[in-house]
Amino acid sequence: MSESVQAPVELPSSSARYYAIRLKPGEDLLEGIRAVVIAKQLRAVAVVTCVGSLTKAKLRFAHTGVWVERTGFFEIISLVGTVDAKGEHLHIGLADSEGASVGAHFGLGSSVFTTAEVVLAELTEFDFTRTLCPLSGYEELVVAERTADAL
Repeated sequence: MSESVQAPVELPSSSARYYAIRLKPGEDLLEGIRAVVIAKQLRAVAVVTCVGSLTKAKLRFAHTGVWVERTGFFEIISLVGTVDAKGEHLHIGLADSEGASVGAHFGLGSSVFTTAEVVLAELTEFDFTRTLCPLSGYEELVVAERTADAL
């Protein structure tokens, strides 16, 4: 049996500012999200929702370390994750024309088919960064409260 996880006594919270975008056919979904983060100088972003379709997706399946490209016609059934000024951790769920679904890490190299409607939330009192975690071996999310001069 694993040890129980204890939530911190003081867990900071943040207000949010929302951005909604629509990506057009042929555009890269992650490039579109990153363009908003860069243009608006966002530092702590959560993907709230995404609906649309792709004809190409770059995926990394669990515990493989290998990126693969999938092509076809896919409905976006989920896109979740966090984005900071230098990187992101996103997972996507896709369904093909027969309803078979797949989920994986999501990276650069997609192509929107008809549309991708995305809502992003900037957590205005946080800064997200990533640092190497000795337990997972990956760069993992670090959440810090923004200092008063950085608001």
